[in-house]
Amino acid sequence: MNWQAGLFAAIGAAAPFGAAVTLRGSATDPALLDGWSDLDLGIELPSDVEITDLVGVQVWAVEDVRDHDGQTCRTVLTDGRRLDLSVTGPGRVVGFGLAADNDVRFLAATATAKLGRGDRLIGLHLLLELWQHSLVQAMQLRDRDTGSTVHRLGSEHDQLADRIGQLATMALDLQDRPTVVERTVELYAAWRSELDADYRPDWQPLHRLTDLGLIDLGLTERGLTERESSDR
Repeated sequence: MNWQAGLFAAIGAAAPFGAAVTLRGSATDPALLDGWSDLDLGIELPSDVEITDLVGVQVWAVEDVRDHDGQTCRTVLTDGRRLDLSVTGPGRVVGFGLAADNDVRFLAATATAKLGRGDRLIGLHLLLELWQHSLVQAMQLRDRDTGSTVHRLGSEHDQLADRIGQLATMALDLQDRPTVVERTVELYAAWRSELDADYRPDWQPLHRLTDLGLIDLGLTERGLTERESSDR
């Protein structure tokens, strides 16, 4: 059984009484699933439910969009699995507990999935956003170190831009590890950590997501178990 089927069953069992959970997307046809597939569900909720109660694990990153018609939340779980929920009814999925770098986490996960599928156009577009986030950290470092936000000329801090330029020469197929996305977020984290001593990066879920995408579906559960064992 693929993990999508297992998580679908678990969510159906954990959903509040009166909820209706339906499969959508590629999970409706196992022949369409690959290592980059997420689980896409529609869920009608009679009342609010905590995300951890629903899925049984913590959320690493999320994009949560709400309007008067419902809620769309695209999540990346700490074990690397991705779950998209389209929520209707009076209830909502709550309790995400956003990390300080949630937007960068979600961007990195989405860029990885796009590049992993061979969509270099959107993947590179998202990767450029990651590089911009990283360069913002670099510019803030320069402001801090020079004591000014006004810079008439370049400085030794321009070597930080060169490091991003080196990333731009890497392959986009994700076959070499660390991937270009993994290297990018490590730079982002290093520069942000210099600015904020309380910042604690956590890229293990991104590594697990990449593992799931790059290994055969038949090895997914075994590969994830081996990865989790090595992280303990």
